[in-house]
Amino acid sequence: MQLNAHPRCAAGAVRCSATGANGRAVVARGAAAQRRRNIVARAAEVEEDTEIDPYTGLVIAKRSALNPVAGFTLTAGGHEWAYRRSEVSEGAAEQGTPDVLLLHGLGSSGYSYRNTLALLGGAGVSAVAPDWIGHGDSAKPAPARFKYSESAYIEALGAFVAALDIKKPLALVVQGSVLSHYALLWALDNPALIDRLIILNTPLATSCKLRPELAAYKNPIPFLRPKPDAVFDGTLFNMSGSPYAMLEADALAYGRPYKESPAASAAVWATMDAMPAWGDLIGKIDEGYRRWKQPSLLLFGANDPFVDTRSAFAFLETKRTNMRTTTVAAKLGHMPQEDFADAIHPPLLGFLKGEDPKEAKLAMRMTKYGLEGA
Repeated sequence: MQLNAHPRCAAGAVRCSATGANGRAVVARGAAAQRRRNIVARAAEVEEDTEIDPYTGLVIAKRSALNPVAGFTLTAGGHEWAYRRSEVSEGAAEQGTPDVLLLHGLGSSGYSYRNTLALLGGAGVSAVAPDWIGHGDSAKPAPARFKYSESAYIEALGAFVAALDIKKPLALVVQGSVLSHYALLWALDNPALIDRLIILNTPLATSCKLRPELAAYKNPIPFLRPKPDAVFDGTLFNMSGSPYAMLEADALAYGRPYKESPAASAAVWATMDAMPAWGDLIGKIDEGYRRWKQPSLLLFGANDPFVDTRSAFAFLETKRTNMRTTTVAAKLGHMPQEDFADAIHPPLLGFLKGEDPKEAKLAMRMTKYGLEGA
């Protein structure tokens, strides 16, 4: 798998790269000893409300959206949620836009939305990106206390939204698999709470397949499935699907929860074990959204090896005209908010303001020869 340097990466930055015929990625190693000494020296000077990023040595406010550790917490439904917020300057709030709830998919975290939060905050929009239960810095209860099932996640999300200081109805943004589908089912049950819906790269059409790393948990041959105590590779999982090399610090931030706690890997296993058949889950989404009435936008990166952009158009064939789709010119993969948040910000912000998106006329797909029109 050939990866490109991210367009915003400074020359010489330490990055993660992907090599090998099977596309497996490896984390670039070798941080300089001098950098480590600088981090230690600066740590003594950090103020109480700030901390040192252990990978970059940068001083970051503990509640900054850019901090690898989520800076806000609340307890809802008996479980502690960790989340990040946009920083809106006093008097700079954008009038007429809903508050935004940004939700990640299985195996990821709210960290993926850090740059989107910064951009939305700079535009005067209040936004929140939580770590789902079992993910990131949120609680990771044992399956005996939290079933990690469709109904458990939907109930937990409802409790979180009810407890959260966020204006309602809100704009819901989802990306990824399984947990994003549960969020979409929650939205179907609570349309009065949803002002607008934005779907980033998420498998929606009934023809879409579950990405291979997750499909392994549903392998019909028992001994080929990951074991309950298997460590989930959060670093590789979040690096995959992007046309760009990921910065080492970001890759390690995604992998940190799984390195620190076996409960994080157990949560992924329990979620996949409790997940209904993939065809049933995605079929429920397809059927439910035929009656959806809120303004909705499918904003997909066109270089996604897991979700063919054409599937977004296929999904919309049976949906109301309130649901539109568009793509952006930038080269974006499975997590467009991670690849290049600046590229999706203009259409995202415009849609939040009520502007009519320009509907894409051409779907693209990634082949071994590069990007092709379909």
